[in-house]
Amino acid sequence: VPVGIPLSGTWVTGIGGFPSGINASLSLLEIPHTEGHRIIGGRNCLFGSRPYQVALLRNDRIYCGGSLIAPKWVLTAAHCSRRISTVRVHLGDYNLQVKEGTEQIRRIHNFFMHPGYNLRPRDNDFMLLELDKPARLNSYVNTINLATCCPSPGTRCSVSGWGTIKSPQRQFPAIMQCADLYSISQARCQASYSGRITENMLCAGVEQGGIGTCQGDSGGPLVCHGKLQGVVSWGKSVCALPGQPGVYANVCKAVQWVRSTIRRRLTRSDRDHRVSHLPQ
Repeated sequence: VPVGIPLSGTWVTGIGGFPSGINASLSLLEIPHTEGHRIIGGRNCLFGSRPYQVALLRNDRIYCGGSLIAPKWVLTAAHCSRRISTVRVHLGDYNLQVKEGTEQIRRIHNFFMHPGYNLRPRDNDFMLLELDKPARLNSYVNTINLATCCPSPGTRCSVSGWGTIKSPQRQFPAIMQCADLYSISQARCQASYSGRITENMLCAGVEQGGIGTCQGDSGGPLVCHGKLQGVVSWGKSVCALPGQPGVYANVCKAVQWVRSTIRRRLTRSDRDHRVSHLPQ
């Protein structure tokens, strides 16, 4: 997952892995320039429990996260687009330092940024990656459905990834981390970020702080009720502070764009099997 670069007290998931020794963590990012997130206050995920989780690696280092939403398609954050052609897509990975035999590695054939993406305030922070060949779906590599309804405040959700587990210091885990968070109302989110929250964003965290995404987690999944509800986007330069929730791109606002973009790329053969090629 990309690394967060602090700017004026905030950090944004930037594009481009751990440049110049910059680290990333699973706490959320904030707006100016950023590069990634990691999970603070999390735990080792159960092996095989997040088959949709994608690791985007550059030079064998975490650059961003993502979610497999169709056999040939990954949804991640638009701010992870820097030098995206040099990134390798790891599916079915768990410990980035160990070959478990469940991994599938793909190259990126093409990528599509949301037409409404705006770096400041990081609105519509969505990017679709078209893989060079479809994933082989199994117990360790599988797709996740998109959330078509926006979450109500207080909904229990989960996040996962390989972002930093310490903030403001940086320490990146080898093993995928998981944590539980709760969705937060737009009004409370606006109050935390001085009105910079749009309808295309949602916030999640815990009131007391200590748990959240951070640098290196960017682009990764926020899952509520078993569906992809958010994409890790940005947050404060110091992650998981009390009253400073993480900010996610709001998937329920982008479902139509995701489906129409993928539909336009389908070949005639794909269309004959569209049920398996289009995200649900």
